Amino acid sequence: MRFIIIGVVWAVFLVSCASDETSSYSVGSDFIDSSVQLRVVDTFSIKTGTFKLDSLITSSKSRILLGSVEESHLGHLTSQSYFQLVSSSYSISSDAVYDSIGFVLHYDTYYYGDTLQLQTYKIHRVTETVEPYEDADYFYNTSKLDYDTTETLGELTFVPRPTEEDSIYIAIDDVLGKEIFDKIADNDINTEDDFLQYFKGMTVVPNSTVDSHVLGFSALNYGNAENNSSMRLYYSIDEEDEETEDNYYIDFYISQAAKQFNAISSDLTTTKLNTIEDIESIVSSEDTDDLFYAQSGTGISARIEIPFIRNLNQISNTGTQLGAELTFAPLEGTYDDNKPLESYLVVYIVDSKNRIVSQLTTIDGSEAYAVLNQSEDEFNHETYYSINLGGFVETILSSEQNLNYALMIQFPDYDMTVKNVVLKNEDVKLTVNYLNY
Repeated sequence: MRFIIIGVVWAVFLVSCASDETSSYSVGSDFIDSSVQLRVVDTFSIKTGTFKLDSLITSSKSRILLGSVEESHLGHLTSQSYFQLVSSSYSISSDAVYDSIGFVLHYDTYYYGDTLQLQTYKIHRVTETVEPYEDADYFYNTSKLDYDTTETLGELTFVPRPTEEDSIYIAIDDVLGKEIFDKIADNDINTEDDFLQYFKGMTVVPNSTVDSHVLGFSALNYGNAENNSSMRLYYSIDEEDEETEDNYYIDFYISQAAKQFNAISSDLTTTKLNTIEDIESIVSSEDTDDLFYAQSGTGISARIEIPFIRNLNQISNTGTQLGAELTFAPLEGTYDDNKPLESYLVVYIVDSKNRIVSQLTTIDGSEAYAVLNQSEDEFNHETYYSINLGGFVETILSSEQNLNYALMIQFPDYDMTVKNVVLKNEDVKLTVNYLNY
């Protein structure tokens, strides 16, 4: 059937999908068949909460994450980093004289928190082989390696400058430096395997008792310290024909991207999320002052469940949704210049046990994100995220089964940053444009 519509007045009628009552409005009744109706449905029952992914892969990210921050809603977060070091050369002249050794951490410009605060890094020697446990292929944010806690190889207290093309230098104990120098000079270490048998790796540990910041440093697996983090051993050689000494060095760099990882932990014991035990544990926003959360680095994820979407099928035997939008807002006062809001968040579809099914897509199959909307009007300070939820709604309506799916909100780089967002349950709203005919 075709209708020539000269003028149509579209009306909005609210209907609850959780109710047995259904109201209708004829669209353009002066010109078209009265059975064609448009509904704007925005009274869905919505459940929100917070859960925590079991673990995140943090190896092979080419970023060292170090620091400690206190979050009012999410407790205390700490990130330390482990890595294996090798060199491209294990040769030192017999005329060489040891000078010094240190570790260079080169900023990669990422930071989170208050960079005006002091922080202290301590370097320790790893005492076990840098390999994932139980034949795993990766290291995770929950991974740990044994290291010598009784001896500190190097220590530095500093105020960072993360946005500059710069680095920090941590002097390392000369006892270790001289020992490495002698073993190479005496041919006790000739190969990479020789070195790794003697020196398995290092870990950098931040002061976890302070509320300061988390910084990102480059972790590239190539053989020099140019824009990279590495350990450098300096030595000199007396030149017989000259009165001066020439300075030399050997760089020990991260052997492989897979041999560096960040151990990121959050202490939730003083928070309202302290009942989270595993990935299936969901803390309802009803138990967290009507708030729910997402935090990168730790796996803490926001969850939005809309259980009555399928009730749209009860409106009409012949109908279709024309589009759907989900909106939610961050809590005022939880973001600022040091902790800005992300311009977009990633949305995943999860099942009833919070296992990821897929990334959210639109009806045409393109990825759908939660996009930040901020009004620049001086009289309107509305800030919220919006998601094109048409693809998700269509999937639920067209399925013969009750899929019992929910949405997981996370950061796009949630395995290599430590950002967070606090969301308000009261501001979560789904609007669906539905046409029955």
